[in-house]
Amino acid sequence: MSASPSSSPARKRPPPQEIDLLSPSPHCKKKACRISDSSISIIDLGDDDEDEVRLIVPKKKKSVHFDDIEHEVYYFQPYPVELQDYESSSSPTKNKRTAEYTVLSSQHGRARRLLRNISKSDLRAAVKHGIQSLAHPSRNGEPRYKFTYNNVVYITDASRRREITSYVESIKIDRHPISNDRMRRHEYMSRLISDQPQLCTGHTYVIIDQSGSMRQSDVNGFPSRSHAAYGTLALDFVAEQLSSNQNNNNSSNNNGEEMMESISIIEMRNEPEIVIDRKPFDWILFNSLIDRPNVSYPRSHGNFNPSLLLVKNRIVKEYTALLMDKEVEKDELPNFNVVFLSDGKPSDGYQSHQSRADVVRFDAERVEILKELSALLGNKLYFYAMGVGSSTTVEFKALSDMVDVVKNGGGSGRFVHAGLDAVAMGNSFSAISNTMTSLRTDLLTGGGSCGGGGRSVVNMEKKDFSLRETGKIVGKVFEMQKYINGKNYSIKRFRWDRALHKKGQSPWKDVGFAAHGANGFAMEKKALGEGAERLAYRFNEIKYNSETNTYKQVGKLMVAKNSILANEKETKEHFHSDFCRVQSKAYDLAEKFNHAVRTATRLKSVSEDTRPPELKFVMCHVYTYKNLKTNEETALLVERFLNGKFTKYNSNNGYVKQAIDGVNNTRTIELVSGKARLEEFLQAFSHWVYVQSNCHMVVCDLQGVLNEEGRYPEFLLTDPAICTSSSKSGSRYGKTDMKLNGIRRFISTHRCGIVCRGLGLPCLTASSLDNDDGKRQAI
Repeated sequence: MSASPSSSPARKRPPPQEIDLLSPSPHCKKKACRISDSSISIIDLGDDDEDEVRLIVPKKKKSVHFDDIEHEVYYFQPYPVELQDYESSSSPTKNKRTAEYTVLSSQHGRARRLLRNISKSDLRAAVKHGIQSLAHPSRNGEPRYKFTYNNVVYITDASRRREITSYVESIKIDRHPISNDRMRRHEYMSRLISDQPQLCTGHTYVIIDQSGSMRQSDVNGFPSRSHAAYGTLALDFVAEQLSSNQNNNNSSNNNGEEMMESISIIEMRNEPEIVIDRKPFDWILFNSLIDRPNVSYPRSHGNFNPSLLLVKNRIVKEYTALLMDKEVEKDELPNFNVVFLSDGKPSDGYQSHQSRADVVRFDAERVEILKELSALLGNKLYFYAMGVGSSTTVEFKALSDMVDVVKNGGGSGRFVHAGLDAVAMGNSFSAISNTMTSLRTDLLTGGGSCGGGGRSVVNMEKKDFSLRETGKIVGKVFEMQKYINGKNYSIKRFRWDRALHKKGQSPWKDVGFAAHGANGFAMEKKALGEGAERLAYRFNEIKYNSETNTYKQVGKLMVAKNSILANEKETKEHFHSDFCRVQSKAYDLAEKFNHAVRTATRLKSVSEDTRPPELKFVMCHVYTYKNLKTNEETALLVERFLNGKFTKYNSNNGYVKQAIDGVNNTRTIELVSGKARLEEFLQAFSHWVYVQSNCHMVVCDLQGVLNEEGRYPEFLLTDPAICTSSSKSGSRYGKTDMKLNGIRRFISTHRCGIVCRGLGLPCLTASSLDNDDGKRQAI
């Protein structure tokens, strides 16, 4: 009985044999070719999709020079269906399987596909689904065709069947258009970073390996590793954050932030080179990053230590200047971020002329640099190392060890091996962006507390109080507590005098009751409103009526405020002094701002019947009442009652009231420079104070009512906050002075408008420039 086919012994693959390329056998299933003394071998495995390309080095290492290879046609397993003629039909057959398309390869094309990781199925897909166009003709003028699909470009001869070459098309990153106003803002922010570095929430140093190995073209979508590094840095580190923050700033809740950050780029070769030095985090930076690899050429070695030493020295210098010259407190220091990108181990000590002792010495030097840096900055340092390339883990051990040194020294860090995948590189930069956002948020919020001055009353014991009903209440009388001067209490009324304060004298000036004949006051027992630190009550002065033997209310309705805390010492010196001083300072600044608005040509009203609104902070007084039996003295801060809709326009935590089209729009005014919302004058006031104080002060927490009872509109405001950059112990302007972080928050959320531009103020926010009328250009 003859053996069945299944029982026959397995056939072994024959060794590669030299064959005649010009006379291929269409019946051969397993065949191979050998070119240039066995330097390259191409084997057809009888597979519909793949061929195997082998470099054969029998005795000595040889390089493949593609220019020396003859572009002979080599026919693989024939396919029964030929490539459709695209000139005769505009729509290819859709029901033909991709594997049925004939692709005829040349030795050059096959070798190129091997190096570029393009399979034969990719070429068939390009023929079936791709866009066909004319390519550059050959040297002898013969036409060629190009098929493009999924970033794979396939070049054929005139027959559209023979492969000439193929490659992965590079990603084209467009430059962002830059308006003239945005360029002016970039220049202003650059000066601000140089002159006022303490206002930055972070300083980032990016070290990019530009040694010779970064020339390699093995990252899909980019001409080289260098292009991939800069491209993903621009797209996933810069553009993603800028776009996200811009979208958030345009939202109604205003949770977005414009970043007050600086960034420096250092290219690492034999010696480091600073190519971008402490520039703002903006779209102009984005354009610089995508342009850089076109003029910067990878070369020479990648020495880690000189680059790390350069960054360390710059950080130490900046750190010292912030503490000494700018008097910044340590908890308010900006974050320092170091991003280190390399495609292999350091060249320090690993060059051919260096010994093992050199390796040990350079490694120890690198560890010492990072130890000193992490000991200095502690949790203000974040070190991120990224390995690029297909090298083994051993090649990137130095990067991993650097992260461990920083973490052991009190800083934070992370190492990631991104490989040769552009997506993985982009994801790594996105992770860095997310970490920086978290660090920036922690800095601005004080890690969840008040941060940077001020205090939190969340966990403090509050008084036992109840709130009165709001709105119009007919026929209901609220119970009031009366305090009579000379009967049970000794009552005095004081005004905080700024001139006396400047002379070093007691600022409290006894001014007597406001209403003629008043000899006491009455205050409702239920609070009118509740704030972060104070309760508000309806308040009136009272006068004795001898005819009815009762006390009646005299003068205007007022509001009295005292502490919301149970154990607060409520004296005029302890609790109310800061509020009166802040309100007095804000009053003076508002008067100067009103004058600046009146004299600004671009802010003149088009109509003679109206004019821009004035800002007025209501004057406050302190009423002290001393119990004649117990000698216990208490004080109330009292000010004018504001009729109208009470609104908070901005805050010392970065909040800014936004207008939503068709929802909460307010009054507008036609100015010479265009239509403006009246509320814009309030936001411009905060910006104006910031500029006038040389970036050392912001008046914020603006709240009150728009009074339109007179001929011209005016904002009546109360309870402002003043944030300063002073680092003295204890806030300069009381508990609501958020100090440096308050100014940072203002910069991060303020949006300039017509009023800011009309006053000639430098623009602080890029998001407000998206709708400007300036000529946009690519810079």
